[in-house]
Amino acid sequence: MPIPHRLLLAAGLAAILFAPALCAAIGTKRAPLTPDAERALAERPLAAARVRYPEYFARAYARYPDLPRGVLEALAYSETGWRNVEPSASNGDHERHMPPAYGVMGLYHGEGFADQVAEGAKLLGLSPTLVMRDPETNILAAAALLDRASKTNKARGEPYARAEDPSTMGAVLARYAGYGDGTGEIRTYARQSFAYAVLSTLDRGVDANGVKIPRRAVGMERAFTPTQLAKLRAPLLNVDAVRDEVRIPGAAPSATLAVDFGEALWVPAYSGNYSTAANAMTAVIMHTMEGSYAGSIAWFQNPNAVVSAHYLIRKSDGQITQMVREYHTAYHAKYHNNYTIGIEHDGYASDPGNWSAAMVNASARLTASICARRGVNCASAWQGPGYDYWYVVPDSVRVKGHGMLTQNSNRYDPGKYFPWASYYNLINGGSNPNPPNPSIKYWVDTFANATGYKWPSTLTPVGTLYQGTNYVYCKAWGERVGNATSYNHYWLKTDLDVGPAGAWVSAYYLSRWGNDEARDNNGAVIPNC
Repeated sequence: MPIPHRLLLAAGLAAILFAPALCAAIGTKRAPLTPDAERALAERPLAAARVRYPEYFARAYARYPDLPRGVLEALAYSETGWRNVEPSASNGDHERHMPPAYGVMGLYHGEGFADQVAEGAKLLGLSPTLVMRDPETNILAAAALLDRASKTNKARGEPYARAEDPSTMGAVLARYAGYGDGTGEIRTYARQSFAYAVLSTLDRGVDANGVKIPRRAVGMERAFTPTQLAKLRAPLLNVDAVRDEVRIPGAAPSATLAVDFGEALWVPAYSGNYSTAANAMTAVIMHTMEGSYAGSIAWFQNPNAVVSAHYLIRKSDGQITQMVREYHTAYHAKYHNNYTIGIEHDGYASDPGNWSAAMVNASARLTASICARRGVNCASAWQGPGYDYWYVVPDSVRVKGHGMLTQNSNRYDPGKYFPWASYYNLINGGSNPNPPNPSIKYWVDTFANATGYKWPSTLTPVGTLYQGTNYVYCKAWGERVGNATSYNHYWLKTDLDVGPAGAWVSAYYLSRWGNDEARDNNGAVIPNC
């Protein structure tokens, strides 16, 4: 009798997974794997499992023919990386990253978000358990939910799914997102961000480690209104939680506080999900969201969450969102919240393919900036290895993972695949091959007396730099200083006339240059610190 295909597949997976154990059993020693080799080995069973997914997607399109081909694949990649996910049984409720998701499509099962699992099961006439555990049923449930969202939009005169045009899916995906019933512009922005991530994935395509999403051009200008698209693509946003507005800087006067790191979008967490108590800011903690970027934004704005982090970073392009000011206390690391800055990374700690260069590089720029601005010792950062279990490292390590902290025994993020060695190099000069020479001074003219601060922000004044010609050493991006028409995000490290050496003044006070420029009197760009 021929051996069934599924048994052959199981046997092949067993050979891959248990080969190291067999070698040990017969006395053969295996050399330790490099991180890259370990990631490649972990990708093999994932690639094998993904072989069947295109067939499952095809069946879903056959059942729901109005859905544009490629949207389901892009949604799965955006949410789970084409992995059949389920929450870890060891994760308790303490400071949960976000509601758990299930299956290839990352469907939510209530706990603060919509119960997409139960709703999808009802539409299919199947059990929620099957939707959670069986990849094909999970994909069908997501397709059914998308189809329902499309029909709801059509009945309301809003854009709906058309197989020949994926640009119609912006509003459909936003309705599908599953972030609960909250309304208002800020919550709507999270849904639009989800839709944008899915359609951007489809627009660029993916072909890696068994994931195949043929590139399909998406008319983003038709998928979103001009105002929505401008916000989704903007490098910086102002979000006013009192007025419930999301604005592009310059579009209207804004009293919203500036972000601490200039690359970030400012989208504040719900006020009950963090504390305005002072944060000592002496360490940086790496997390994974255990879900998606847009989902985490929505969760941190949810009054039921009681959890937050200072920053979130998107995997696809390294976009950074700040949700809590650095000097406030985010709820991300239990008893360590009062002195740490938390950075959440898109995706899952268990995913060997999670760490895109765009996300890692953006995270390193952010951490290096925090070290420069807040005095965190980047040279003390953990250098590896990573772990897939709780592993406490010394308190003297000031840049480390969530799973390396005491009292966090049910965590191991950012996990064994986080590239600690290369990350260490990036935050300690690797991103700047020509670091500034501290003995070199750059002479600048300032048009007024400038207050000096301990960090590149207006939080801790320490003295004064007098008007006139002064020297500076280097620059860092920080809090915006100025008015509606004249401003600067750069800060200059210098020795104050009244106060300590090595303090910071805003480049807003430079006499000769424009907005967000930092040059000396000869026009030379002042180097980054």
